Amino acid sequence: MSAYTPEQIAAMQARMLGKGFGEVLGAKIEMMEEDYCRMVLPWRVDLSRGDDRFHGGVIAALIDKAGTAAAWSYLDIPEGTLGATVGMNVNFLAAAWTDIVAEARTVRRGGSIVVIDIDVKGVENGEIFAKGMVTYKLSQPRSA
Repeated sequence: MSAYTPEQIAAMQARMLGKGFGEVLGAKIEMMEEDYCRMVLPWRVDLSRGDDRFHGGVIAALIDKAGTAAAWSYLDIPEGTLGATVGMNVNFLAAAWTDIVAEARTVRRGGSIVVIDIDVKGVENGEIFAKGMVTYKLSQPRSA
């Protein structure tokens, strides 16, 4: 596996997190390799459940975004490919109260289906707050 260049990471950041909900979420891609993405989300009170903990939906969204980035990290994806999350499972292990990082690793890459395993941890202490699995479909656009 080779690490992505800063320019490639910036392009993926713009694509995955540069508009819409991704921009509101505020996560940043810290590192990418083929079949791997490390995405950081700083603690913000507006992402809380009303106290000093992240809302579970925010953690689930981070899992989805990191998994999606890992699915797209394969360097030989044909131009014009479309993609969508078709399944996701999240297990919450502890309340997250600090900056968090999602580490997404591709488990299997089939013809059009990619399965990604994601751990969400505390940036500073490494405590695992959640584990997720995303199933992502990459497909060619339908002809008219």
